Amino acid sequence: MPLRLITVVALVSSSLTVAAAELPREGTDEYTTTYITTTFNTMKLGDRTITNYDSSGVTRNDKGGPMFNNMGTRCLGQREATGTEPALNRGMCIDIDAEGDQVFSTYEAKGPKGVHIFVGGTGKYTGISGTADYSYNPLKGPDGKTMNIVPHVANWKLPKTQ
Repeated sequence: MPLRLITVVALVSSSLTVAAAELPREGTDEYTTTYITTTFNTMKLGDRTITNYDSSGVTRNDKGGPMFNNMGTRCLGQREATGTEPALNRGMCIDIDAEGDQVFSTYEAKGPKGVHIFVGGTGKYTGISGTADYSYNPLKGPDGKTMNIVPHVANWKLPKTQ
């Protein structure tokens, strides 16, 4: 391998390591996730409707910051509606970045607004805690599948490095 190529690889590798090491330890970020619901199963129980669903999408930091940026997202959830009451949504999500590090969260919403609770992570997100308030904006996909644009405002914290 030519020396020039080895030098470029070493510089790129060291800059990626420095970028991960320089991740802020806490902050407030705005990010948007665009989801498509790939599967759902609905049960009707009198005036109650219960739907289990699987949604996947992409998360981008609205200002291009390092947290919650360019992540693949998958959520498994359950939606329950009773009569004319706003629907109750609950579930869990995994977000994964390009390096394979993950953020785990649970969520709950009553109607179109809810909150994610960060319950842990792997790699650079190990020990993450905090919340992300969100609202969802449903869209109809061209193939009939449900799509959502979901803006979030997150307050998060990572433990101090050792």
